[in-house]
Amino acid sequence: MKKIKKLLLGFILLWVVGFLVIWTVTILKKAPIKKMAIPGMATQEEILKDAQLSGGEPSALRPGPESEAVAVRCYRVRLTDFKDELPVMGTVRGSLEIELKFEINGVVELIGFKESDVIYKGDLIASLGKKDAQLKIDYSKSKLESAKTQHLAAKKKLEIHKNLYEIGGIIKAKLEEVELETRSAELQVESANVELKSAKAEFEKTDLYAPRDGVIGSRDAEVGEFVTLQNKIATLYDIMEVFVELGIVEKDIDKMALGQDVVATVDAYPGTEFTGTVDNIFPIIEGKSRTLTVRVGIGNPDALLLPGMFARAMITVAEFENVIVVPSLSLNKEEEGYKVFVVNNDNTVSSRVIQVAYVTTDYSVISSGLYEGELVVTDTPQELKDGMPVKIIDVEEAIAEEEESM
Repeated sequence: MKKIKKLLLGFILLWVVGFLVIWTVTILKKAPIKKMAIPGMATQEEILKDAQLSGGEPSALRPGPESEAVAVRCYRVRLTDFKDELPVMGTVRGSLEIELKFEINGVVELIGFKESDVIYKGDLIASLGKKDAQLKIDYSKSKLESAKTQHLAAKKKLEIHKNLYEIGGIIKAKLEEVELETRSAELQVESANVELKSAKAEFEKTDLYAPRDGVIGSRDAEVGEFVTLQNKIATLYDIMEVFVELGIVEKDIDKMALGQDVVATVDAYPGTEFTGTVDNIFPIIEGKSRTLTVRVGIGNPDALLLPGMFARAMITVAEFENVIVVPSLSLNKEEEGYKVFVVNNDNTVSSRVIQVAYVTTDYSVISSGLYEGELVVTDTPQELKDGMPVKIIDVEEAIAEEEESM
């Protein structure tokens, strides 16, 4: 009996304790919780009140000046020398190309050169068979001797007839007839002399000599081959001065002008530069590639450049000294002209109208509107406006020409 009473009493106490716990939790949930104020931090009521007064986003939630700054890349302006060069490719040619041909027909008997031989004025290039030419000389000589004999006989006959005429032995008509025969014999001698000279000249033409110094190109005839006046034996190139033929694409034609400086290189001599100038611009565009041919004269006293070599060249299109140059990316084309954004001392930007003297894909020459040491904006993630704060993340420094050459 006592054991039952103890169990009943314990059950009642447990029920009372559970009720008190549930009641306490319910009261705490319904009661308002007072927020602890932290020094320097606005309360929720203050934030909302500020938003109502400003008519927009609460000031505590709006970004400050540092977070508003636009990240930009800049270029520091300085005076420097500027050169715009156009890279092109072409072929070396002899400044003078002479096709070597015989002046008479004949069979080639001798070839006195090899391809690419350097030869000098007067060197023997080739010879034809001389038998026929010698026969013509021999025939002309015999004909001349015969004409001289006839002329001598006619002169003696004339003397006899003159004496007969003086003593009245013949009439004047007979004397005149003999005089005409003598004159005809004299003309026969002159004709035979001309014929002999012609035969000798033809004999000399069986040898082909170099008309000037140069280098021989490809050989176009062989020993034993019959050639005529139209057949080329070889081509002689004058290589003391050569030219490079360059192909200029259509979009760059307006950049070409006579007298422009050119530096050329060839694979045969790495590191060696050959300088010249543009001395001829062809007046037409040729080929499927739509290129204009430009001829550049280059001195070649050491005969290093040979016709047919592949050449790479840099044409100086424009050159300026001590000017301000900025990246073309920084230019903004507008109706009133070109503008750039310049970074002020307070890290804000302002637009400025400038005068551009020369524009290329990478850099542009500025004639007025910028000063040495100023920072020009070259790249931004968004459009800039006057007075907008910026944060400089990179500055490109111009490199002076003398530093580049070191």
